[in-house]
Amino acid sequence: MPEIYLAGTPVAGTPVGAQTITAQPGSNLLDVLLEHGHKVPWSCRSGQCQSCLVQARPDEVPSAAQAQLNAEQQSKGWLLACQCQLQQDMHISLHNPATDDLPARISDMRYLADDILLLRVTPERPLRFRAGQHMVLWLDAALARPYSIASLPGEGDLEFHLRLHPHGAFSNAIRERKTGDTLYIGAAAGHFHYDPCWQETPLLLLGSGTGLAPLQAIARDALQAGHEAPIALWHWSRSQAQCYLADALSELADQHPQLSLHLRTHAELASDLTQLRLASRKTLALLCGQPAFVEQLRKPLFMAGLPGRQILDEAFISRP
Repeated sequence: MPEIYLAGTPVAGTPVGAQTITAQPGSNLLDVLLEHGHKVPWSCRSGQCQSCLVQARPDEVPSAAQAQLNAEQQSKGWLLACQCQLQQDMHISLHNPATDDLPARISDMRYLADDILLLRVTPERPLRFRAGQHMVLWLDAALARPYSIASLPGEGDLEFHLRLHPHGAFSNAIRERKTGDTLYIGAAAGHFHYDPCWQETPLLLLGSGTGLAPLQAIARDALQAGHEAPIALWHWSRSQAQCYLADALSELADQHPQLSLHLRTHAELASDLTQLRLASRKTLALLCGQPAFVEQLRKPLFMAGLPGRQILDEAFISRP
């Protein structure tokens, strides 16, 4: 049976006193660690959120457990525990954000709506990222969640829009933080960002709730890059309240005539989807929101003439 040698720090060999865990072949590494009392953060279990990072000897890591990580992470033996099926012995150490990630100081916290918190942080050093990608925010070694980046490279602070849930562990903890406090941020990840080769491609940006965070960043990034084709941004709010970024988006649209805004409510969603029209057959659609919302949009887009290869999505898969 595979054995896991669990160290408290990154390992070059098995340190004295390391815990040994015996597991059944084919067991999921995240499940095994949780069953043995280790508080490994997790959210999606699909490899997207990247909050269940652990480190192993590079020659012991199954390739599937690293497929969604960048080259630097892979070279250092990082892997996603939720994607790791145990077939051989492994020497691992748990992720420690205080030593493995970048400290960032909270520079601003304010509510954009009753349940949406704007969080700005100043990283200890500049980070490379693309507008619309996501990062894992760590409050401590056991509490982390992924959030889309709402700011652009070059703007200094990193901005995130956090939907706060009444009984969410991360939501309750972040409410207690204040300006000047430190948290930790992981590497930027995800395919959801603007590509300069889209300059002449019409963009259809569709989002609900805080799915607007990466979409507005992508729209601003495109306009900053001199995007020439039409950009249609649709957003459906959960209630009758005004879109939480309505004023800023209206100002942006006034400055850029190729950007059209459609700020709606969820009560209007079904009707709106029957009226979707494409600027051209070259249109690229970017969808962002909860999984049910993303799936609800696929058929109307197909019926409007958009093939699946021209649809990119970022589904906010949350922990049950």
